[in-house]
Amino acid sequence: MADQALSDVRVLDLSNNIAGAYCTRLLADYGADVIKIEPPFHGDPSRRTGPFPNDLPDPEKSGLFIHLNGNKRGITLDIASSAGGQILKDLVNRSDILVETFTPSYLPSLGLGYGDLESVNPKLVMTSITPFGQTGPYSNYKSTDVGVFAMSGRMYVHGLPDQAPLPYAPDVIWYQVGTTAAAATMGALFTSRVQGIGQQVDVSALEALIGNVDNRPLFYAYTGVKTPRQRWPGGIPQGAYPCRDGYVVFGVGYDLYFRRLCDAMSRPDIYQDPRWATIQARTENAEEFEAIFIGWLMEHSKGEVFQLCQAQRVMCAPVLSFEEMMQDPQLVARSFFAETDHPNIGRLPTTGAPFRMSQTPWQTGRPAPLLGEHNSTVLCDELGYSREETARLRAHGVI
Repeated sequence: MADQALSDVRVLDLSNNIAGAYCTRLLADYGADVIKIEPPFHGDPSRRTGPFPNDLPDPEKSGLFIHLNGNKRGITLDIASSAGGQILKDLVNRSDILVETFTPSYLPSLGLGYGDLESVNPKLVMTSITPFGQTGPYSNYKSTDVGVFAMSGRMYVHGLPDQAPLPYAPDVIWYQVGTTAAAATMGALFTSRVQGIGQQVDVSALEALIGNVDNRPLFYAYTGVKTPRQRWPGGIPQGAYPCRDGYVVFGVGYDLYFRRLCDAMSRPDIYQDPRWATIQARTENAEEFEAIFIGWLMEHSKGEVFQLCQAQRVMCAPVLSFEEMMQDPQLVARSFFAETDHPNIGRLPTTGAPFRMSQTPWQTGRPAPLLGEHNSTVLCDELGYSREETARLRAHGVI
């Protein structure tokens, strides 16, 4: 098998949240040698977050940690100690990328800011992920994903018009920010290798969210019009509707797709009726149409509705449970789900490649590291520390 796309890239993962860990997980899955650096004793906070097998908390069995840190090696290191800071610099000297999620003032206070590390490795790409960015009045503020979502303008229009705004599901935003950070990191790595210069990549979760989630901020920027919270715009049917065994989602507002939907229902008479012949007419007579439409849906399963509508090129999809999603023929045919062996849990299913390259494949192999699992390999075999030195570092809580 060909080398992976990033097999010659070394990454240090100093992150302590989902966005940073997912950024480096993406890099690891495509071949980068990622070293996860955790605080001694307690490790990364995600180790204390479920799900856990049999609902029994165990820092070596956290589903979240295992998911975010597959294909990585792991060491423990107290970077706030002088010895730990020096070890980090030794690692930086041998690495291409460092990803961190501390507040902007923290690493500089330890003498480990970008300027300090750049002097060790002028080609270093240092990706810093924070809620609000490295500068500005909010730069040292912390925030949850809901807080960032609320400030992005997106939550203002998310939900029903007569109710409070709604957030996304938990952690969706952090995964999206992690994806943005991975793309930004690769751009900076390309610059480092082609032009021979390193740089700090400043990823603001707020700015990433505003820029790539929704085009409605453009409406305000171009027109000054505030988009209100509203039900699905653009005619009917839009959104989720019940059927015999669940729900099906439609996006059928335009006349062409509405005619196709009526053909899928074997009811061409519907789009010939003046009450539903145009978007405006369908909106004004929505209740009458939906009574007919839902009646038809309740005669069919979501799988049947999906196939009937796809045969007529109607944009429609079943709302799948996680179990149904994992058994979906499309994902099964593409062998999307993979498995990995974890020493404490056994064989585990894992999500597969978010994208595929024909010549440099995605691979899963190494399970998420146990706490400090690769201390000896990294410090002794790669950095040249003796076994006695690592024993002293361990005794003093440095590793």
